[in-house]
Amino acid sequence: MTASSAALASKAESTLRDSLPEIEGVRVRAEGGDIREIHVLTRSGRAPKKLVRDIQTVLSAGLGLQIDHRVVSIVRSPAASAGTAARARESELEADPPVGAARVVSSGPELAEVTELPVRDPRIRFESVNLFVAGARTQAQVELHWRGSPRVGSASGWSSRDESHRLVAEATAAAVQELVDDPVALGVTSVELVDMGRSRIALVSLTLLAHRQEKLLTGSCVIEQDTPQAVVLATLAALNRVVGGLRVKEPTEYVLRPTTD
Repeated sequence: MTASSAALASKAESTLRDSLPEIEGVRVRAEGGDIREIHVLTRSGRAPKKLVRDIQTVLSAGLGLQIDHRVVSIVRSPAASAGTAARARESELEADPPVGAARVVSSGPELAEVTELPVRDPRIRFESVNLFVAGARTQAQVELHWRGSPRVGSASGWSSRDESHRLVAEATAAAVQELVDDPVALGVTSVELVDMGRSRIALVSLTLLAHRQEKLLTGSCVIEQDTPQAVVLATLAALNRVVGGLRVKEPTEYVLRPTTD
């Protein structure tokens, strides 16, 4: 991020915090004079759609910035009451896109018609995540379940703390690719753990290459106890809305291979 982009992001964060008291924490990523990502932490039970509209209004009136609603990702703090969470879930049915959906940032107008794919089936479900350390190398293994098909993805690399988070995201993306039957390519661009208010958030961004077009997807998840699990869920938050419209591979129970003499 350049100095001018960092200054714009910092100014946008300050403006949102000062103008919207329901925002407990906010992180903005800018490129040049454009806002590319806005990640918000809130305890409010307001409908996400209304909060996103307030964010658009504040940035437009205060800084003269016009943003697409899809670059805004809202995370509700786990400290919110059960009643607030229940009301929020009802409110989310009105939101477009819903909380946890992929936030798509396109680099050109040619992507406008394919920024989101319809959801026709249940979301991909998280089963387990494991890290296996052997000296200087670590292997991440993630198991997912979707439409009756379990799949395991893995990724290996150096045994550093930051690298392990990236490996978990890459293993999640690998497991997703094992689930879908359409020709798509997934790549992890960044994994960050950031402090927002009194909570810590896992932020994951990926690139999706499908039908000769590339899209940037972002997802987030509040870290409660298990950081690797939060990274998996943040990765799925970026992917679930998009892959819901793709074809799933049929489950394979047996693999037949020729015998050798």
